[in-house]
Amino acid sequence: MTVRGSSGEGVPYLVRACEDAMSRVRSGYYSSAWELATTRRRLLDSLRSRVSVIAELKPRSPTAGEIRSVDDPRALIARMIEGGADAISVLTVPGDFGGRPEYLRAASESGVATLMKDFVVSRAQLEFAARAGASAVLLIARAFRLGLCELELNGTIGEAHDLGLEVLVEVYRSDDLDYAIRTDADLIGVNSRDLETLDLNPERARAIVAQVPEGERWRTVIESGIGCRSDIEPFLEMGVNKFLVGTAVMRAQDPASAIRAIKGE
Repeated sequence: MTVRGSSGEGVPYLVRACEDAMSRVRSGYYSSAWELATTRRRLLDSLRSRVSVIAELKPRSPTAGEIRSVDDPRALIARMIEGGADAISVLTVPGDFGGRPEYLRAASESGVATLMKDFVVSRAQLEFAARAGASAVLLIARAFRLGLCELELNGTIGEAHDLGLEVLVEVYRSDDLDYAIRTDADLIGVNSRDLETLDLNPERARAIVAQVPEGERWRTVIESGIGCRSDIEPFLEMGVNKFLVGTAVMRAQDPASAIRAIKGE
């Protein structure tokens, strides 16, 4: 594997994040003694609501800093589910995101579908997700196009499927969209945040969605920048009804109420 780019001043955030992920792989961060989960909920099958919300367990972010202290992840996850979360996304990235491997295990044991969010660069992370009981993993199209991962994107999707995992392929630039749609991904994520600059631009996300063929919008998930019901309305009008919501839910005094408000319940 050849990684183009190295950590340092001016290096895009995505490059540094993927290099850090590879270091975690080599350090054994994704190793665990958990038995391989034999049953798991299907993520795509779980996103059947009129407005489907994937609520995200994310204690920190590189742009917002500390968001919420997670002393009891199981209680927080239960509250999200009570509020109508159709699935749970879990950041397993430490440091900037405050993630921990055990958060994913706790979410998977809650009985809902779960998405592992990380900078996936290695099969070792897929194996970890499978052992933790995750339903799906997120793969960032740009990371593969930049040569930051061990395998090609289609190969990684195939490896994930072999392990019983679904795949959400994420794009945040329009020139990655066709690349993502042509894969065997189960879901396509459109991120309002550019992972190289960390710039947030919902209008850019809407422009990307406009390029998604109408026949593919049913499996499209909008990520980042969703704080309230009005933020999802433009996407609903475009035929997209699946949303990943992290900071707004984690920052809310009552995560359940925040989820209900976004769903319009």
